[in-house]
Amino acid sequence: MNAKDKKALQRCMEIASRDPSRAGQIASMLKDRPWEEVATFACYCAQTASLNLKPWETAPAFADTTYPEGIRRDPDAGALQDKMLAAQMSVFDPEPMKVLRAKR
Repeated sequence: MNAKDKKALQRCMEIASRDPSRAGQIASMLKDRPWEEVATFACYCAQTASLNLKPWETAPAFADTTYPEGIRRDPDAGALQDKMLAAQMSVFDPEPMKVLRAKR
């Protein structure tokens, strides 16, 4: 994991932990799971909230899913992920649209 991704995941943990119910869940998860796994979960929570995603929509950090028959890419999440990478952002940034707008 590079420094940019780690910093983005740390921000995800901070943002997701602002919600009291999520803070308890994250604290509980940290007791028996690796930090990176919990931070990735926090990223999912933060990106889902900041992008106002519906339950069936995919956050950009999770655009690519590996299956036994290969990798499947969600087209909408993948397009946003491509924009994030082109802007030299981490795919784990908790507020991708806010950062992309600021970079314009």
